[in-house]
Amino acid sequence: MKVSLHVVPPPRDAPALPASTVRLSEPMLRFRCNQKGCCCSGWDIPFRLEDFLRLHDNLPDGERAALRRGIQLVLEKGDREGEQILHSLKLDGVGEDRACRFLSPEGACSVHARHGLDALPDLCVDFPAFGYRQGERVELWFDPVCPEVIERLDESAAPLRIHEQAGAFGDPGFDLRVAHTSDKLGGRIGDRAVEVAALDRIRALSLEAFSVSERPVWRTLAALAHAYRRLRIGNEAAFEVVEPEDPQPFVRFLGDSIAAHGPDLLAASVARYRRFIHAIDAGPLLAADRLPAALREWQPALERWVAPEEDALRPLASRWLAHRFAIPMLKGRGELRESCDGIVHLYAVSLRYAAAFGETLQRPVDRTLYKVAIGSAEFFYRSLNLPRDVLPWFAAG
Repeated sequence: MKVSLHVVPPPRDAPALPASTVRLSEPMLRFRCNQKGCCCSGWDIPFRLEDFLRLHDNLPDGERAALRRGIQLVLEKGDREGEQILHSLKLDGVGEDRACRFLSPEGACSVHARHGLDALPDLCVDFPAFGYRQGERVELWFDPVCPEVIERLDESAAPLRIHEQAGAFGDPGFDLRVAHTSDKLGGRIGDRAVEVAALDRIRALSLEAFSVSERPVWRTLAALAHAYRRLRIGNEAAFEVVEPEDPQPFVRFLGDSIAAHGPDLLAASVARYRRFIHAIDAGPLLAADRLPAALREWQPALERWVAPEEDALRPLASRWLAHRFAIPMLKGRGELRESCDGIVHLYAVSLRYAAAFGETLQRPVDRTLYKVAIGSAEFFYRSLNLPRDVLPWFAAG
């Protein structure tokens, strides 16, 4: 059976208010794509209809017919019985890696190279940045699943700071990301929304906590988790980051978080993340079947390969976690205490990966190897939709 569709471009939403200010982590001002195709393979690229039509209009006639082949329509149920609405289109990937058909052999985007940013789908322009808006103020969140985001976080040992941009950047990539922003910035305590001013103060104090350079990272997280645990609607102004008198409850929570996942699942996730790994040669890490065993026996590996390097790793870990707590900390107007615990989970998995990587490669975990552990942890949680009840909780408990 052949199905014929007559499609017209959907009406565009009314443009959002122009941004008067844009906030982002200061190192992200220097973010540039590494042109290695990390995010352009491993899945079938989803396009919105208007993205597809824009791309179609920019391609030469000889390529338009090819564009229309190998398309999956992603449909969702409409309001009326039997009605189906086009949600998005997916272009079939190429080869075993399911790479985007427009990816050059060198890893760069051929559409961008030939036709510029205006021809690209919004997703391709925006990633790894996601914008959040409050009136005329925009915040750009750069996802550390991207190795170049982690490289920017690693460019200094100084405490992370936030940059506030008045007006346009004058950089098409950044300005388009701001223009595409529609998601609302917000947060909840339980089911109650937090005022933006209170949310700003909570995040600013969380960022400041990581500027205490001599304090171990786990102690900063313990102080933050206790502060978030005490959050209630009406007492947001009392939010204060002070180390608990007894850190042992948090230490147990951190240990439970490190041990929460099966070694085979963690190892399989690293194999899928391989296309993002450029800081080291991933071959030796994944060539032998040693990684699952190292992930299983993570405790002695943590003591041997990670603990002695704690001081050297602290600046990178602190800047990464500060980036996580500050901009925007959460997505989808999420629950603040759950967001805090989620960041602790990320840190915990990064430690387990770091220990296992050190054991597999028989080398101490330096900043280069820890960057791979951070990215692997980010990818693990970004790729899996884990049920809440399978994870330990502390602030949100």
